[in-house]
Amino acid sequence: MSDIYTLLAFLAAIVVLVLFIARFKVHPVATLFIVVVALGLVLGMGGTGTVELITTGFGNTLASVGLLIIFGCVLGKMLELSGAALKITESALSLFSRNKVPWAIALASTVLGIPLIADTAVVMLIPIVSALAYRTGISMMKLGPILYIGAYVMTSVVPPGPGPLASAALLEVGMGDAILYGLMVGVPGVVAATIYLSRIKTHVPPKPEFVEHLVGGPDAPASAGAGSGNADGAAEEAAPHTVGLFGSLVPILAPIVLIVFASLAGPALPEGAWFTDTVLFAGEPTMALFLACLLALPLFRGRWRDKSTLNDLFEAGLRIAAMPLALTGVGGALATIIRETGVAENIATSIESTGMSPVIIPFLIAAAVCTITGSNILGVMTSAAIMQPLLPALGLEPIVVYLACATGAQLMKHANSSGFWVTTTLSNMTVGQGIRSIGVASVISGLTGFAVLNIMIATGVV
Repeated sequence: MSDIYTLLAFLAAIVVLVLFIARFKVHPVATLFIVVVALGLVLGMGGTGTVELITTGFGNTLASVGLLIIFGCVLGKMLELSGAALKITESALSLFSRNKVPWAIALASTVLGIPLIADTAVVMLIPIVSALAYRTGISMMKLGPILYIGAYVMTSVVPPGPGPLASAALLEVGMGDAILYGLMVGVPGVVAATIYLSRIKTHVPPKPEFVEHLVGGPDAPASAGAGSGNADGAAEEAAPHTVGLFGSLVPILAPIVLIVFASLAGPALPEGAWFTDTVLFAGEPTMALFLACLLALPLFRGRWRDKSTLNDLFEAGLRIAAMPLALTGVGGALATIIRETGVAENIATSIESTGMSPVIIPFLIAAAVCTITGSNILGVMTSAAIMQPLLPALGLEPIVVYLACATGAQLMKHANSSGFWVTTTLSNMTVGQGIRSIGVASVISGLTGFAVLNIMIATGVV
């Protein structure tokens, strides 16, 4: 089988993957499975061999990441339903003066984007942000996209988001490194996007249904209630809550601290000591996320013993996890097919012949998948699955590929994305305004993160 035939088969598979999802709206899991089976057959693996490779790749991948995705989704649901997400947002708003409100929203969104999917964060918090826009007179074309972009970037670059979790597992990147370096490229991306969005001049008022309950109704002057000099007015409009800020932050920060500490300090601790064993046990990513779920139970006060908390909430998290689990497993099967059929070596040889920097390849693949399919999660996972077999041939470190996939998968959000529509619609924007705000901001965040990654490579950080 010639090298040209192998490369053409691989390129055709990518085209079919994108076409089925974006044009014909076939479910991504079904599409990935079709592509994996077709690749195995056309590259000479045979029917039985193809099925064996798919089963092996699927099982091995889920064995390493399955529980992580489940516990991460359950944790996000717990923070959503307990009121912790609202408390974090209100507390961030209270810390900033009126002219710094966009940065307060960016801070809250960035923190909440670690455990929550960006669409969920927008749906939950848009009433608060709309009330804030009404009180301060700040355009929803600024505040709505800022609310989205912070969570969107974190969902793309930092576990326990399903995309980063799956990507890190496929590339065999330690969770401590994924979190630490993910924040290093993600936070500058949020900052750059927020600077751009803060300078938008077009004024868009909030949707009337989000502000009609305020004093004076939606037609009252924007300055009403805004003279206090801070964002407390918006917090007063939120539904009452009983959770504290410290308790709300603990389930988010605890697993990050445990995983990073075990990753950095574990090798330096005395081997075999009880303290070392405890640190490594608690810092193992699956255990750290499960402990975070336990730490979230006190947020429900006396309701933590109820069936709705101990059983129904867990089932809700499982339903959210089903899609990432299936995508991750089939993505692992795709990586196995690519590795076993010799596609990896042929692609690596072709890349080297162009003289192109290898690190740009995962970035461009992730960007293409995200832009065409509208899913940053799919962009992160698909590009990681494609790149994993190429690592030895291209001479790239797994963490570099992970970060390239995560930054590339942010480009770009537009009208084929659910997050784009949720944010645009609830922020009272037109499609054109959504492109100018969300679309451009997502490009800025991704390019900024990729630029930071290249600086990290040049300085030897990664």
